[in-house]
Amino acid sequence: MTDFLNNAFAFPTLFYTGLLILTVLYWLASSLGFADLDLSEGVEIEVPDVADTSGWLSKFKLDGIPLTISISLVIFFSWVICFIAVHYYQDQISNNLVEIFVGIWIIILAPFISAPIVGTLLTPLKPFFQKLKDSAEGRHADSLIGHLAIVRTNKVTMNFGDAEINDEGANLILKIRAEEPNDFKRGDSVIITEYIADENTYRVRATA
Repeated sequence: MTDFLNNAFAFPTLFYTGLLILTVLYWLASSLGFADLDLSEGVEIEVPDVADTSGWLSKFKLDGIPLTISISLVIFFSWVICFIAVHYYQDQISNNLVEIFVGIWIIILAPFISAPIVGTLLTPLKPFFQKLKDSAEGRHADSLIGHLAIVRTNKVTMNFGDAEINDEGANLILKIRAEEPNDFKRGDSVIITEYIADENTYRVRATA
């Protein structure tokens, strides 16, 4: 037990031990209802460099897997890698500077080794996560009906239009549709009246 604790709290394992503790606390808080646990990718959220993020996720086979689960498991496997590395090399290196240098590189490389492992292990579960996502999108979409949104495009038709809505602090970009003719333009306020699941779009009307 002493050796386990020594390795767990030795550098560089200590770095991931701290992250692992935070991860465990997060999941405990989620299970008790004190933190939001989202196992799906909801409505499109305006985040910079989404394409770059998606590319990295695809590269490590993490696309289609909830970020909370992916990050948690990458942290866990990175911790395991550091733990094993410390167990085997700490008695082999006597120079503190060399030990720190090696430790820093292990911290950097560990997630790049862990990510494809996590992606491979969770790939069989991607259809399950997709079902969760589809179900959550439907529930979330229904909750937006009756809310006010701001038109982002120069016009709104039965085939074209975007709007922005603030949902509990998150700016959501929605694809909207409206009966024609109409005078909707960028900056106008509209009310969401219906969610069209097959098209993943929202029907809107004027506020008055």
